[in-house]
Amino acid sequence: MNKKLSLFIKTAVFLAILCVCFICMSLLVERKSSFNKNQEFFEEAKKDHIDAFFLGSSHVINGINPLQLFEDYGYTSYNLGGYGSVLLSSYWQMMLALDYCTPKLVVVDSYMLENNIRYIDDPEANVSSDELHLNIDRFPLSRTKYHAINDMFQDRDEKYPYLADFIVYHDRWKELEADDFKRFTKDADVNRMMGAVMEYGIHSQEYTYTDFQAGTLEQETVGTAYLRRIIEECQSRNIQVVVVTLPFLAMYDNQAAAHTATQIAAEYGVPSLNMLEIPGIIDVNTDMEDAGHLNVLGSRKVTSCLGDFIAQNCPLPDHREDSGYEKWNDYIGDYNAELASMCEGNDDLYTQLMMLQLHNSDKTFTISVRGDTAVYSDPSLVRQLHSLGATEMLDQAVSSNCSYMMISDHGVITEFVGDSENEFTVETSDGVFLYSPASAIYRILYVNGDTENNYLYSDDHAYADVQLLFFSGGVCTSHQYYTCDHFTYDYDQR
Repeated sequence: MNKKLSLFIKTAVFLAILCVCFICMSLLVERKSSFNKNQEFFEEAKKDHIDAFFLGSSHVINGINPLQLFEDYGYTSYNLGGYGSVLLSSYWQMMLALDYCTPKLVVVDSYMLENNIRYIDDPEANVSSDELHLNIDRFPLSRTKYHAINDMFQDRDEKYPYLADFIVYHDRWKELEADDFKRFTKDADVNRMMGAVMEYGIHSQEYTYTDFQAGTLEQETVGTAYLRRIIEECQSRNIQVVVVTLPFLAMYDNQAAAHTATQIAAEYGVPSLNMLEIPGIIDVNTDMEDAGHLNVLGSRKVTSCLGDFIAQNCPLPDHREDSGYEKWNDYIGDYNAELASMCEGNDDLYTQLMMLQLHNSDKTFTISVRGDTAVYSDPSLVRQLHSLGATEMLDQAVSSNCSYMMISDHGVITEFVGDSENEFTVETSDGVFLYSPASAIYRILYVNGDTENNYLYSDDHAYADVQLLFFSGGVCTSHQYYTCDHFTYDYDQR
C-alpha cells in the first residue's frame, strides 16, 4: 500500500513539474506583443481600477488615449481596440475582459459595421492571424475564450492555435532574446498607454473629405448583430454604453454604417457620437497618419471630444486625487516627457512640424524658408506651417517664391516675407532677434547683438530649403536643416 501511495505521489509530483515546465516554456516562446499590449489591463483590473473599456479596430487603438482622459478628467479606462477587429471580435474581446472586471462604461466604435462576413477565418474577412493573436493571446484559456474561438472560427484546424498558442510559437526558441525572459523577472516592457498606441507620422497626400449624403445600411449585417449583442450584454450588467464613430476618410458605405450605428443606439436608448459629422473636429490633412488612422495630433483632438461627451452624458469618477492611482500619474509623466523629447531633432520634417504643434506654446523657435525653393510646391508642408500659425504672409511667399521667416515666441507669431536689405528687430522671451533677408540664399539672424554668429548662413548648408532653430535663454539649442528633393527632405543638424 505504501509503495502504491509513494508511486502515486511521485507520479503526481512529476506530472506537476512537467506541467509547470510546459507552461513556463509556452510563456517563454510566446510572442510578447499580446503581453505587452494587455498586461496593464490585468494589473489594473485586479485593483478594480478600470471604469471604461474602449472597443474597436486600430482606429480606436490610435485614436483614443486613456492617459489623456485621466490627465484631463480623472477617468480610468483601457483601450481594448484590436488591429483588424470587426464587431464580432470586439464583442468577444469585451466578453474576455468582463471575466476580470466590470467597468461602468463601454465605448464601442462602429467601424466595419457593414461587414457581413460571419467567420473571421473566411478568406474574404481579410483578418491577419497575427492581429488576432495580438488581441487575445494574453487572455488565458477559459470557458469564455473557448466559446469565443468556436464562435469566430468555422474551420476546426484554425481554432487550435488560439486555444493553445504553443502550436504556433513552439519553434520560436530560435528567436529568443533577453527581452523574452523579462516576463518572468517582472520587468518586461509593457504598453504604458493603457492599450493605446500613438502614431507620430503624417501623410503627404491631398485629402478631401466628401459627405456622400448616405442613408443607412439596407439590411442587417453580422456587424449590426454583434453591435446589438454588445449593447444588450452591457445593459444586462448595468454597464453604460456609448456608440461612436471616430473620424477617418469614410466612403459611402462607411458613412451609411455610421448612420446605422446611431440608429441602433437610439433603439436601445444609449448615447451615440458620430464624429464624422462634427465639422472641423480634425484636419484630414494634418491630423492623420493615413486615410484611416489618426496621428497623435488627431488623437489628442478626438480624445478631448470624447472626454467632453462622456462628462456630459455618462460621467465617471475622477480618480486624480485618489490614493492607489500613482501609476497613472507616473505613466502620464513618462508620456509627456516622451512627447517633449520628440519636439526637436526629428529627421522627418513632417513629423518635426507635427510635434511642434503639440508644444509650440512652450518654446521659442524660428522657421526660415529660402527663396526660389521647391518647398512651396509641397502642399502638405504649407498646410503644416499654417497649422503652426502662419498667415496669408506665407501665401505671399508661396506665390512669389521668395524667402519666408516665422519667429514663434511661445506661440506668439511674427512673420517676414521677401528679400531685401532691411533689418527687423523682434524682442522675444529668449532674446532679441535681428533678421535681415538679404537674398534668397543669404539671410541674417543675429541674437542679442552677437554679429559674429549669423545663424541662418553656413557654407555647408547654404542651399538648405528649410532651417529650424530652437532657442533658450538667448542660446541656440538646436539647429536643423532640411533640403528638399521632390518632397523628401534630407536632414542635418548641428
